[in-house]
Amino acid sequence: MAMAELMALISKALDCALALESGGINELVVHARTKADGYKPVRRWEWVARIREVVKLPLIANGEVWTVADWHAIRAASGCDDVMLGRGAVADPLLARRIRCSAEAEPNDDDWREIEAMLGDFWTRVERKVLPAQSPGRLKQWLGLMQRRYPQAERLFQTVREARLGPEVSAILQREGVIAKSRAVA
Repeated sequence: MAMAELMALISKALDCALALESGGINELVVHARTKADGYKPVRRWEWVARIREVVKLPLIANGEVWTVADWHAIRAASGCDDVMLGRGAVADPLLARRIRCSAEAEPNDDDWREIEAMLGDFWTRVERKVLPAQSPGRLKQWLGLMQRRYPQAERLFQTVREARLGPEVSAILQREGVIAKSRAVA
């Protein structure tokens, strides 16, 4: 991205933040990315710092926080005390706890057992609300994100990858011990 284009985008971001502030909002969450960036891993945390310099309202930084180290880095780069977690919290459901404990520990079997319980609850709810032909995609999407941190998620994803209907996935999750037989949705 050319410097002139980058400066124009920063100027627009500042204008938007000031307009929102003058409109009476109480706080602002800023994920400093452009429409063209899409979901690419672009980190423009310094834009958040620029916005923080011009607005007086509480500002919350957001964007590409996948680890405890990222959380520390976004706070340092943006000057914000508060950080919103997005896909990072989906990829690691225990990320908020890791941040709270300030521990960048490698995932262990106890972590995965806790996540398996979350997966079982999630699947039960998905099965109740989503058509059988569409429900597998919800689980696959979550497992796909968790593969970043959990090898168990990668293995489970490979196991359910070919399943096309909810009952097939339920049977696999039951066989894998993710959902108890009494909770399985057929």
